[in-house]
Amino acid sequence: MAGKCLVEKMEGRDLDSYDLITVLGLLKEHDWKEICRRYAPDGHGPGKINLMLSTDSYYVEMTLETLTSLALSSKYQASPNLMQALIRRLLCGHRHNLILEKLRTYGVPIDDPNQLNLSCSVGTMGVDLVVNRPPNVPEYRFRKFGTTRVEQEEQRPLDHYDAVSILYLAQQNQTERILNRYVPQELLNEGREGEKVVRFSSPAGDYQVDFFFQKIHNDVPRGVPERGNVSSATMHQVLRRVFAGHAPELAARELTDKGILITPEEVSREFSLARILNDNYIEMGFKR
Repeated sequence: MAGKCLVEKMEGRDLDSYDLITVLGLLKEHDWKEICRRYAPDGHGPGKINLMLSTDSYYVEMTLETLTSLALSSKYQASPNLMQALIRRLLCGHRHNLILEKLRTYGVPIDDPNQLNLSCSVGTMGVDLVVNRPPNVPEYRFRKFGTTRVEQEEQRPLDHYDAVSILYLAQQNQTERILNRYVPQELLNEGREGEKVVRFSSPAGDYQVDFFFQKIHNDVPRGVPERGNVSSATMHQVLRRVFAGHAPELAARELTDKGILITPEEVSREFSLARILNDNYIEMGFKR
């Protein structure tokens, strides 16, 4: 961007993965005005906004602009959800061939495997996402993984990408889908009901995040500590900030704005969040 936008000024940081995913979320809500308020240098925008992201293996550029009419071209074959998922996979260091395979599944044409081009539109708002991968990037290093269906099919350990996926599925009350995808196969097939839980630990920024998910029944009371009881949306916000390496003050603000009294000093050490969502219990512990 030519000048600093509101987010950069208010939060005292450079734009990063948090903002790319935030912008795509606002796009899904058709909120171009809010996108411009936060991310255009002048607060209302000239009609185009550019955001960039660089990782160890990829360089990402995302351009948003108003279109003169509804986009009917086949160029706009992607969706904001698919773009968010792609960005998360890039950040988590998933195998490049796995990323290509997932994009092809959604019908994204790939002419050059080292340059991915996705476009989408919502109303008269258009987004172009370009992902470049240098040809000399080191090959994916094998990492030990477990026996859940996702790990077996994608040959990788569970990570931040899955924590976000489970939160989305829980919001949609897709409990059985979560269990089928994320409970270890030996427990899913032969384990007792109480053993069929999702539990994994994953690095996120300067933190280690312990994720726990369990199906609960209405006839069994389950309490949630008042201080850590937050909405799934707040869980998303905090998780994304932690993953992007934001200052503890910003993660603490996400919680204090929702009435959770917590100091940046506490956030900088250790804290936990929990939520009962439909018939699901979700808990995340953050330790720095």
